[in-house]
Parts: sequence; C-alpha cells; structure tokens
Amino acid sequence: MKKLFLIALSSVPLFCALYGCQKESSNKLEHHQMKEANSNEKQQLDVRENVWNQLTNEDKKHIDGNWKGASVQKIILRESMGIIKDKKIIGKEVFIVDYPSKDNPTLGGFAVYADTKSHKIIGYGYRD
Repeated sequence: MKKLFLIALSSVPLFCALYGCQKESSNKLEHHQMKEANSNEKQQLDVRENVWNQLTNEDKKHIDGNWKGASVQKIILRESMGIIKDKKIIGKEVFIVDYPSKDNPTLGGFAVYADTKSHKIIGYGYRD
C-alpha cells in the first residue's frame, strides 16, 4: 500500500510538469497563429494602399472613397476575369482588390488584380 501511495505521490508532479509543457506549447501555437493572422491582415491592408497608389486619377474618379474601403481576396486568376496585362500570371494566385464604385451599381465594384508578392497591378476586372 505504501508503494502505491509513493507512486501516486510521485506521479502528480510528473503529470503537472507534462501538462504545463503541453499548455506552454499550445500557447506558443496560438500566439504563432495570431501573429500569422495579423501579418496576413497587415499584408491585405498594405496591398489595398499599394494598389491605390498605382491607380491613375482617372481610375480614382470611379471609386467611392479611398483605399481603406476596399476588400481583398486571394484568387486564382483566369483569362476571362478581365483585362490582364501580364498573361503569364493567368492560372496563378493573385490578389483581387475590390474598391466600391461611384458609378451605376449594376457595373459592380472597381476590381484590380495585383501580384501577391510585389503588389504590382497586373490587370482590371470587367465591369458590366
């Protein structure tokens, strides 16, 4: 009985130590995931502004507001999606930055395609 008591007593600190290590690893993973999500969000914010800075004044006349009102998504670019300057990007992942439009709502937003690394404009979406 005494051996069983000693085994149980020595198991408690071991269990606590293992649980603490697991908890620490879990916290590190959560912190890393949050940091990665914040980085992705910052990158999306940056691409909206970077693309905005490349637009002509004529392009900006069609946009309601400024770069902060745009939405961003990553998509696989297809040739049928708009006027694409760089055809070698077709079939690859790009950002689509969609600015709200001042024009007739049936035309939709003012969509711009940008490279995921350089944020350089590579094309414009069709408008109805």
